[in-house]
Amino acid sequence: MTLGIRRYPNKFGDLRLPDGGYGQDMLGRWWCRPPGANTLDLRYHMVREHADGCVTVMPVINSGNGAGVFTLRGGVWNCITNPGS
Repeated sequence: MTLGIRRYPNKFGDLRLPDGGYGQDMLGRWWCRPPGANTLDLRYHMVREHADGCVTVMPVINSGNGAGVFTLRGGVWNCITNPGS
């Protein structure tokens, strides 16, 4: 399990996500960067924002680059399939 990092757009409107980051861009679209993976668009996922700013995403997030399949619940990442398994 890895604690996620909530990010917000900077003053220029750029959303820069670190490894394990997630956030919403200026147009209201949600993005994430699972640990060890590339940045992904969450347009086909349901994102529920909690009062503290963390999120839960459904369904699972497939990294698509071999980094694994992840859950993001309450702002915490969990890899449910390991690379090469």
